Amino acid sequence: MQNKTMNSSEKSRKLKEKAVEFGYTGCGIIDIPDYTFFLKEIDRRNALFPHSAFFYEPLKKMASKREELNWAQSIVVALFRYDNVYTISPAVDRHIARLYVTDGRLPYSDEKKINERLTAFMTEELGLKAMPATHLLPAKWSAVWAGLGKFRNNNLIYTENGSWNALTLWLVDEHLTPEPPVEASTFDCPPDCNRCIEACPTGALSAPFTLDPTHCASYLSYEAMYRLALPPEELRAKMGEMIYGCDICQKVCPKNAATWREGKKEFPNPHPLEDMITLEKLATLDQDTFMEKIRARFFYINENNRWQWQSNAIRAMANTGNREFEPYIVKALSDENENVRTMAAWALKRLRGEVEAGEA
Repeated sequence: MQNKTMNSSEKSRKLKEKAVEFGYTGCGIIDIPDYTFFLKEIDRRNALFPHSAFFYEPLKKMASKREELNWAQSIVVALFRYDNVYTISPAVDRHIARLYVTDGRLPYSDEKKINERLTAFMTEELGLKAMPATHLLPAKWSAVWAGLGKFRNNNLIYTENGSWNALTLWLVDEHLTPEPPVEASTFDCPPDCNRCIEACPTGALSAPFTLDPTHCASYLSYEAMYRLALPPEELRAKMGEMIYGCDICQKVCPKNAATWREGKKEFPNPHPLEDMITLEKLATLDQDTFMEKIRARFFYINENNRWQWQSNAIRAMANTGNREFEPYIVKALSDENENVRTMAAWALKRLRGEVEAGEA
């Protein structure tokens, strides 16, 4: 039931104030867009990388939610800046992208708690129907339209404090007062700055505002979410020691130079990440440990694809150049999963110097 004691403007103001009070960096409200710009961008990416249509075409479904969820009148977008909250150990940072360590879906996370508090405030205090929609809608574009940030060359959303941001979206059933129109969707990067493009190890980021997902180290680390495949041989060495995601284009960005060191709090987790995320443990991962400690924490590799964690760890072992990992790789040659065996065979050659970076 709608709260009749407040008008749209007042509800919008109170909602944004509460969001900041609860712990978000900022909150904005937009009307349900027609997604013309978003769809044009998908078509542009498809034209640049036609072999990636399997990845980009399904994203168009996000634009159809306007028709499917015709009860919705506005979108609420909240931005959580996690670099000034959390710290991350070098051991985990070497293998896991930072965004994937913060996650508002984890029941024990602070982000989950503030998500639930804001949802409750919208429903109980403002009388709104509020449906979480982070993964139903184009989150980054929604954040731009809500005035919370803008794109930079590496396709990520930046505030004036950098790109270490997580987004949460809700659909609500009342037309709330939207933010004023945004004149530009991008920040101008420093003149002649191509650090993110030059640093991209696999060439996925080949020009500003482009991305070939079939070459993206982040995407390739959990590609089996879409296709049961190992990364192409010619990219495995270039992927380095990252196991789940990739932050290289953010870490080299000068606009992120003075941000991450601000955080002091450890990421909440029932199992210490430093104990879980080691190459030795992940290469020999059993199903029970996977389901209890890894799958419950990192969602993008599903319960049937434990082999991908193992394969990623084995590939990372080879890329360290450390011959002490050789016994683990040799043992993986007899693993029950064909993909693990295939990666182990490549990794052994790589570790012994029989495969160079970029060699098929």
